[in-house]
Amino acid sequence: MEQITAPLPILDNVIETAQAVNLPPKYDHRDLADSRQAWSRLNEVAIPNDAPLHGLFSDKQGVAIDLLRSRLLRQLRNDVVTRLAITQPTQGCGGEAMTAQLALSLARQSDLRILVFDLNLEQPSLARLFGISQISPRQTAITQTRRDFDSSAMRVGANLGLSLSTERTTQGAELLAHRRARRLLTDVERDLMPDVILLNLPPVLGGHDVVAGADLYQSALLVIRADKTTQAEADAAERLISEQKPCMGIVMNSCRFHDVHAAS
Repeated sequence: MEQITAPLPILDNVIETAQAVNLPPKYDHRDLADSRQAWSRLNEVAIPNDAPLHGLFSDKQGVAIDLLRSRLLRQLRNDVVTRLAITQPTQGCGGEAMTAQLALSLARQSDLRILVFDLNLEQPSLARLFGISQISPRQTAITQTRRDFDSSAMRVGANLGLSLSTERTTQGAELLAHRRARRLLTDVERDLMPDVILLNLPPVLGGHDVVAGADLYQSALLVIRADKTTQAEADAAERLISEQKPCMGIVMNSCRFHDVHAAS
């Protein structure tokens, strides 16, 4: 792996060419009204103005995230990929923040439907970042049933769905590897017909959740931190991801030198 020097969230190779993924037909032929009804059943919430995620990035970095969104969308469509995992080599690299900000950026495109699952079951944090910990369920519906999803998942506006957690578990890998998780995600994707599903996963190193949950995602985005991640950690994390599914790209966080137009 070459030395990484580009700023958040754009690098010279922010979107690496992903390998082709062989997938079944995306959806059955269904009346669009069915999926609209499924979305309407989700509990509508509002993200507070003082939610922690609002202070994570500057306006300039927000522009870069929108650029990352556009590049990701093009790559996802080219590779016929819906489910994108977002992870980091170790805790504290900004993977959760990138998931939250990317979800909001995607949702600003009103023609898209976005679903977000917090699958860092041992250290869930997205509910706190969105400022809705008090009303979030104890555990994401990925560990439950299709009916549980309708009663516990939340909807922001018309097109952003959230399945979050506030309670920690020590059996994250086992829950992600369970056939119930695969079945639930398949059923939700069939019924709600999202354009993009973002799966916030635990750090790659120091655990095996990314491997255990590999059947849940089709491609992955790796977030590293300029003042924290070592070259060896970045290499090891990218290699482990690539052994499971295509690594779509790497995003560098906390880089001092920042030019949103630097990417090729």
